[in-house]
Amino acid sequence: MIGDVINLEQRHLDTAENIYKIIAQSNKQNGKWTVGICGESGSGKSVTAFALKKVLEDHGIKSFVIQMDDYFKLPPKTNHENREKSLENVGMHEVHLDIIQENIHEFKKGNPYVKKPLVHYQENLISEETVSTDDLQVMIVEGTYILDIDDFDFSIFINRNYKDTYDNRMKRNRDEQSDFVEKVLEIEHQIIRQLKEKATIVLEKNYQIVKP
Repeated sequence: MIGDVINLEQRHLDTAENIYKIIAQSNKQNGKWTVGICGESGSGKSVTAFALKKVLEDHGIKSFVIQMDDYFKLPPKTNHENREKSLENVGMHEVHLDIIQENIHEFKKGNPYVKKPLVHYQENLISEETVSTDDLQVMIVEGTYILDIDDFDFSIFINRNYKDTYDNRMKRNRDEQSDFVEKVLEIEHQIIRQLKEKATIVLEKNYQIVKP
């Protein structure tokens, strides 16, 4: 999503290196393969994704990151207004998970490019971009609900809830503090926590790997 700022710290790179070691030991990373990174708002999905991308490239493996935020059916401000109309509008149905799944299938089939939506946060617009994937081996997908998709070769769950991530969320220029937002995050929490059992790798609150 245009407008996101990713600040990688050494602890993110260290964790990504340990994740890479687990992946390398699995002998499942032949051909084109995918990694899903799931967690609540502010949990560190983006930094983990981009840290893993850097570590993979350090090991000679070209990869790219897709962010679920680009796949919302409505642009950000419009989606927020839709949630304000009714909290029933919060959930997986807000997101084109089906298009993410299509993009995963296209990548694994060896398509030379992937067409995907692209959110412009400040402009409150959704456009489209084409990503050339011909020389890329790994697709990394990060997002709150992406482990609802079963097509990942490796899946990572960051076990930090919205209360743990309060400080992180307040540091981001697109987040606000309000009772309404906290209600939204509680709804998301109830959905996302059910996805933990699907993960092959779990990161605890301090980014320590606890599974496997």
